[in-house]
Amino acid sequence: MKRFLIFLIILGMSWRSPSAFSQEKAAVPALTLEECIQLALRNRPEIEMASLDVFNAEQQIQEANSYYYPRLNFTTGYTRFRGPTEFKTDVDISGIKKPLEPLLSQAGLDIPSVIPQQVEVGKTNWYFLQLDLNQPIYTFGRIQEGIEQARLGRSITLHQKEKKGREIIFEVKKGYYQFLLAREVHQLMKEAEARINVVARMVKIGYETSLPGKEEKGTTRLDYLKVKSFHSDVKARQSESSKNLKLAELGLKIAIGVTTDEGLNVVETRLESMPMTQLNSGQVKEKVLEKNIDLKSLDLGVQLFDSRRRAARKEYLPKIGLQGQYVGPEDRLGMNHFWYLGVGITMPLFDGFLTKAKIGQAEVQFQKTKGQKLMLEKALSIQIDHLHTTLVELRERIEILQTGIREAQERTQLAADGYASGITEYDELLLAQKTELEMKAAYLQGLYLYQVAISEMEFISGDV
Repeated sequence: MKRFLIFLIILGMSWRSPSAFSQEKAAVPALTLEECIQLALRNRPEIEMASLDVFNAEQQIQEANSYYYPRLNFTTGYTRFRGPTEFKTDVDISGIKKPLEPLLSQAGLDIPSVIPQQVEVGKTNWYFLQLDLNQPIYTFGRIQEGIEQARLGRSITLHQKEKKGREIIFEVKKGYYQFLLAREVHQLMKEAEARINVVARMVKIGYETSLPGKEEKGTTRLDYLKVKSFHSDVKARQSESSKNLKLAELGLKIAIGVTTDEGLNVVETRLESMPMTQLNSGQVKEKVLEKNIDLKSLDLGVQLFDSRRRAARKEYLPKIGLQGQYVGPEDRLGMNHFWYLGVGITMPLFDGFLTKAKIGQAEVQFQKTKGQKLMLEKALSIQIDHLHTTLVELRERIEILQTGIREAQERTQLAADGYASGITEYDELLLAQKTELEMKAAYLQGLYLYQVAISEMEFISGDV
């Protein structure tokens, strides 16, 4: 009876309120998982950078469209030449000289048949205004292919932005569940330390007041040291759980995108209260083929390289365009308001096999991207099977641990009652408490892993 009363007194002195942790953060608003996700999507800089990529892709579409319009360039300037251009020529007057030869001979004159002449053309100082015009008329689909490639590039950047958002959501979920696990394990260790502290005090009292009879062993110092050793081990694990809780809080802050010196509080949600969703692997695989971002991006990549392949082949074809120029107020030769306008055709004849090389590169990239898409489909299918197997095993493990925890709690209660009444020894109570502690920790770990696996399955399938 004396041992029972001491047991109750020490238990009341050692018990700690489960709400102690929540009271420390009462001043900070508690966040749900959905609120954490929305906060991360607003705070994380990756979303803004992905939006800049989308804006850049939209500008590339405008750039591709611009090739439909004319190119009009204006040039003005001053040029000083060394001097006018000199042209030397010989004027043949033999046709005129021949009829006059009789007269010239009587007069004693001799006129050469060729008279040299020198002509200066052009200005030394030239001021000019110049307009150049180039307007494509028909390019055999080159411009259309460029626009198509730019649009596909924009679609790819949109998918990458969506993927980045899903990655952030997945990261926040993992951080959130990790925080819940760390908080519950920390609370579990606090409670376990409090209960083991009761036993340690009881053993200490028994050791200090033990007066065993001749046939009794009594409580020895070895018994006391065994209990102290186990108590120290639990206190060390409690210290580790406190560290893990701080690290989990830090990780969740980073995932949400808040500064590490800001306060963070999460609603008092227990892992075992969260739904354990069951997913059909066949249905998930169908969703993967339809919604997976990486598959969508690779499909667009196949279309992009197919367009590049077509565009490369068009380099063998000619280009038809309008060309014009205006020079004023006069050109260097003195011609006022010189201008011309005409239609030209550019036909490639030989480019050193450059076009052939471009076609080969585009073909290789096209085939490679198709192969990557098939490989990714197979890899995702295997990953879904792996996750499904993991979820089935975790569900079975959690159910087994639930039963084991109930049995361990009953064992602990019987051992505590037996120890308080003097029927059992302390080591049976310690063993029962240790078994219960290990099972509860494994149970919480299983719940955490299950929620993370579900989140990964949702991330892969695009069902966020």
